[in-house]
Amino acid sequence: MWQALHAEIAPRGGAVVTVALDVLADRAAPWVQAAAPSHPSVLDASHVTDELLGFVNVPMAVWVDEHGRIVRPAERASIDPPPPDTPVPEGLPERLGQMMVEVRKIPRDGPVYRSAILDWIDRGADSPYVLSPDTVVARSAERPATHARAAACFELGHALFQRGGTDAAAPWWREAHRLFPENWTYKRQAWTLVTTPEGQPSDLIQGPNDVYEGNWLDDVVAAGGGDRYYPERVL
Repeated sequence: MWQALHAEIAPRGGAVVTVALDVLADRAAPWVQAAAPSHPSVLDASHVTDELLGFVNVPMAVWVDEHGRIVRPAERASIDPPPPDTPVPEGLPERLGQMMVEVRKIPRDGPVYRSAILDWIDRGADSPYVLSPDTVVARSAERPATHARAAACFELGHALFQRGGTDAAAPWWREAHRLFPENWTYKRQAWTLVTTPEGQPSDLIQGPNDVYEGNWLDDVVAAGGGDRYYPERVL
């Protein structure tokens, strides 16, 4: 979907840059290579974009103008039309059924967000979706000391993971989760490493495990449900 958007806006002066967050760059790279994007597509093994731009989930995006200024801070980013609103199939395992219920609560307004991007590409600073510097700062996520410590814990865990695997990283990643529970990229990165069987594609269910206290479904429900999974976005 992002490749298609890039192809549409590139002749009009726009560009898409996609970032894959994965401490195992070798696992993410084949997906990027298979997609063969014509737009810049990079791998962020250290989750630097979390720390610098305020990403706490995926997909999220920032808008950067031709002068290098952020004109919309990190926000939920989807441009696909919503899937058909069909009932959750009967007979699913209980947890999988509950997970699908919460996934369906996640706001699905991709066409609206896509239209806003196109308006910005065509009208530039005159687009009503471009925010003033003061508004960008006001809407940007806070950076309390606990979040700064969480970033340091995640980074230390990443360094230890590179040397000793999950066992070495887990104590520090658990602390990052405790300090910044709203950061789903920290959680999902850690969970998938312990719930994905060896040699299998990344586990997206990320259920209960013996290494971390949390898991995707229980943490989403505890945070208020799928409709609270992303920070609220105001266009």
